[in-house]
Amino acid sequence: MSSSSLITSELMAAFGEFERVPLEELLEGAQMERVDRKFPFHISEVTKVLEGLAGSYKIVKAAGSVVSPYDSLYFDTTDYLFFRKHHNGFLNRDKIRYRSYPRTHTTFLEVKSKNNKGRTAKSRIECADLNFPLKRDRIEFLAENITKIDPASLIPSVFIKYKRVAFISTDGTERFSLDFNITATLGDKETDFGSVVILEVKQDYKFTSLVISRLRELHIGEASMSKYCLALAMLKPDLKSNRFKMSLRQIHKIIHEENC
Repeated sequence: MSSSSLITSELMAAFGEFERVPLEELLEGAQMERVDRKFPFHISEVTKVLEGLAGSYKIVKAAGSVVSPYDSLYFDTTDYLFFRKHHNGFLNRDKIRYRSYPRTHTTFLEVKSKNNKGRTAKSRIECADLNFPLKRDRIEFLAENITKIDPASLIPSVFIKYKRVAFISTDGTERFSLDFNITATLGDKETDFGSVVILEVKQDYKFTSLVISRLRELHIGEASMSKYCLALAMLKPDLKSNRFKMSLRQIHKIIHEENC
């Protein structure tokens, strides 16, 4: 299935069941510290996942559309320290990236940190571009938000693009998103996640919500996975990636479903 055909009329009809909420109405910085939970599955399952959720969630609209492109340029050290820390099971770890939102013409430099309690926190500053070498204000921002790493030692790593449809619960306590059309490049190499959708739930604390219950009814399991780490493992096979083999097999199994 080509990436252009992933958004079908059936899928758009399913999105149409949800009340729209403009991005501008959401609180700036909401859920910048949270618990993240990820559920990968084939895009053909999306309409089933969304059944019965329209009364409890709203769909986020940005610049007139509910489908938004996301562009992320990740940074790492020359020996891929951030990747290796994740692979080696460090509970306290960071990701550094530029994240660009083409629909709203905004770009941020972000530090995404995960602690040993499984909570994710994000700090960011708005930028005019995806500049490299990093400008002084961006190096200063990184120096304030990461430790034991010289920001000047960071280099661009994987560039990841995908489409996202975002939802928020009517009481504002939970968000979830559907990421698809995921592609990644590193230098002159490129890979993609085929018809895989990654549903990511963002909660203030871990609880069984309506969307979590729906996923369980459909036997869609939770998985520990990072787009950055999976993409880098696929694009740079010489890196040790044993810890990610189960997630990689899961991704390949889902991709294979469209050919069965």
